Amino acid sequence: MRSIYKVIFLLLTACLTTSASTDVPRTSFGKPDLQGTWDFRSITPFERPEYFKDKEFLTEDEIEEFEETVRKGRESRIGQQYEGQGDVDVGYNAFFLDMGDKMTGTRRTSLVVDPPNGRLPPMKEKAKRRMGEFLKLWGRSPQGPEDRNQYDRCLMGFNAGPPMTPGAYNNIMQIHQTKNHVVILTEMVNDHRVIPTDGGDPHPLPEDMRLWKGDSRGIWDGDTFVVTTSNFNHLQMFRGTGANMKLTERFTRLDEDSLQYEFTVDDPDTYDVPWTARLEMRRTDADVFEYACHEGNYAMRLMLKGARKQDKEGTEDDTWLPSWSKPRD
Repeated sequence: MRSIYKVIFLLLTACLTTSASTDVPRTSFGKPDLQGTWDFRSITPFERPEYFKDKEFLTEDEIEEFEETVRKGRESRIGQQYEGQGDVDVGYNAFFLDMGDKMTGTRRTSLVVDPPNGRLPPMKEKAKRRMGEFLKLWGRSPQGPEDRNQYDRCLMGFNAGPPMTPGAYNNIMQIHQTKNHVVILTEMVNDHRVIPTDGGDPHPLPEDMRLWKGDSRGIWDGDTFVVTTSNFNHLQMFRGTGANMKLTERFTRLDEDSLQYEFTVDDPDTYDVPWTARLEMRRTDADVFEYACHEGNYAMRLMLKGARKQDKEGTEDDTWLPSWSKPRD
């Protein structure tokens, strides 16, 4: 009798698993439908804070408490009043910030899921030196816009990636899908990638051909769309990575309103071991607005104007540089 019950249990489990796999929306060509506009805002820390120690997941009550703490902290900053005059430097009106107020659906204490401690592996010394040289370069008086980083030049988005990570605003991306290609459009800088679904050209790009967003090739692994990207421009430094970073992204439709996004960074020049982060994106009816970076933005013009003024006066310091762009110790 026990054997019969065991068989029935296994059959029911198999049916439930199959049902869960087939319940996701699918395209006319049978693949999970990844299309739509997806919101990846999250207040989940990228790395696990020290105060969480070895705690990997939070309870529902702990999540509510964490979200309430974040909300109150923001309200207290918004409510601060200042009298008189002062240098606000690059102060943002909080109205324009859109970081979300919810933790990611995984209930994890960090977006980083591997290493298991939720923190990035140590950065190699040579990678630290490499980053230090770039920070020194970007702290010098620029001769032209080419001397500034890709963000000041509006070439790349802060959170658009690849890989995509939650940021201060523009945390929306849109996917369009055909049998042969998947197109990813991010609201930040309106970056887009057109990714083949058959693995792409079997012949890789030449070693010296480097792209801002790298060379992406996609392929289906069951119901997960896997994108492998290499040949990054050496100035596209994600979390300190270099030109030889290999990025693997995995897109999995969980249900009608959820898309799991996972990425693995493999860069032996920077980290001893690969590391992985994961978050859940939520379907949204919000529009992907046009992103205007240089229009009405005087930052680049003023930085160059300040640098030329110092050239004329024979002086040099970093007062021309906004504080958020200054090298940090």
